[in-house]
Amino acid sequence: QAFAFVRAHSWVLGVRGPSAMTTAAAAAREFATGPQVIQAARLLLDRFPLVALCEALSTAGEEDAGYLLTALERLAEFEEVRETLLSDEIVGFLRQGAEAPDPQVRALVSKLIARLASGSEDTAKRLADLGLLCACESLLLVEETGSAEAAAGVLKAAVSWPGSRPAALEATERLLEQLPKLDDTQRIRALSLFVELGRASEEAFAALEARGAYTQVLNAFFTDDILLKLNAVELMDSLGSYPAGQELLSRSGIPEKLVRELEDPYCDVSVRTCVIRLLGLVLRRCPDTMAVLLPNREAPLAQAVAGLLESRDPTERLAGLNAWANISRHPSGLAFFLQWEGRLQAILGHVSSTQNEVCKGAIACWAAVMEDREPPPESASTPGLELAPELELWKVAEERLLPLVLKVLEGKPFPDVRFHVWNLSALLVRSRTAAYQMVPSAQLRELLLDFSSESNSDARIAKHTFVKALLKHEDWLRQYLDESVADMLAEYARQGPHWVPRTAKALVGDQAA
Repeated sequence: QAFAFVRAHSWVLGVRGPSAMTTAAAAAREFATGPQVIQAARLLLDRFPLVALCEALSTAGEEDAGYLLTALERLAEFEEVRETLLSDEIVGFLRQGAEAPDPQVRALVSKLIARLASGSEDTAKRLADLGLLCACESLLLVEETGSAEAAAGVLKAAVSWPGSRPAALEATERLLEQLPKLDDTQRIRALSLFVELGRASEEAFAALEARGAYTQVLNAFFTDDILLKLNAVELMDSLGSYPAGQELLSRSGIPEKLVRELEDPYCDVSVRTCVIRLLGLVLRRCPDTMAVLLPNREAPLAQAVAGLLESRDPTERLAGLNAWANISRHPSGLAFFLQWEGRLQAILGHVSSTQNEVCKGAIACWAAVMEDREPPPESASTPGLELAPELELWKVAEERLLPLVLKVLEGKPFPDVRFHVWNLSALLVRSRTAAYQMVPSAQLRELLLDFSSESNSDARIAKHTFVKALLKHEDWLRQYLDESVADMLAEYARQGPHWVPRTAKALVGDQAA
């Protein structure tokens, strides 16, 4: 029996009396407010099958409708119920419900389809074969954000599977054809979907690129329409956050367009910050663009990064630090900033910032720059910056960064900061020179032997990683530590981050004395 709209905002499979509807609503309320277990779901469905619960929506009041919608949504969480949702009658309900004028019904339909799409590849293919991916097209353009986001999630899940990918791409292709007719909100929503589908599947990215979807994303950003540009900032950020998008942004002509945005004196702050972030990612992925984007310190990108690093706004400082870290992942970018003393001093200074987020961000960025660079086998004072910027990096780290890190470790009580500072310390202590400076510190040794110093699990794990890295210098380490202390640290390294020795308190006192 097909579904049909029978009232201005209602549709049913058939007509039942009010008492039957009330009873279904009462049963839905009992289920929605009770324990969400399969036994309760079976009891409800024995009394009122899914079709009957859907029918009850046509005459339900606002409160009862809420319980019915909740019950239907929660029933879909049970795998044995999902198969019933793909019956002919319920599929008809879902198709017509996607076009329903009632936003509550559209919300239910989008959630039910989303729940089904979260299953296996076979389920996603069945959704495609039954035409339910097409229903997501209209849901993407409705006024309510929740329904549109759920529909976008369905297409994203479908495009991840080879069996359902063609149908999902067909739906997005039809959406692409509608772009000129969409209002600004719908247009940005559609463009956001294209970006997220590209993140979910490289094959989808290639197909959408061939159809011109990402040209539309770029056009929305490179426009004189300031409102459209501002709305497209988040799209560009998302596009630059995964490899295929970064490769697209690195292609000939696009980095130059991004630089021209920085040259505009009236460029909005959010646009400017987005462009700096994107160009940092471009340089990280395609260091060959260094000669174009950072030919000298007066280049627009160089001045823009410098401006962010000197900003009073913590968010802008973090954006500058992230851009520096991305650019410095390649030797040429690293050398550029190491030779720029004024900027290097600012980057170092943010490590000891009194602003917690800036301090944490700066430490994390230094760790990102150093994590893949092993310390040199010889002294960090080895000359030759222009030949080996990594050597100069370790010299800066040992002589200027390390004292700041130790100061933060001793003075910052917040667990999220302590995780990052222990993590960076573990990277620094790979250097014998750095280890020589760390071990004599009485405060550091006291922290190492205070096995309750870290209340946060991540911080404990990072501290344990530091100790394991420190013990790689065991050949000379025992010259500075009592044998009992060295043995305890070795046992701590073996036992794991949550191990606490019985004699820890006594040893802390002995070492402090």
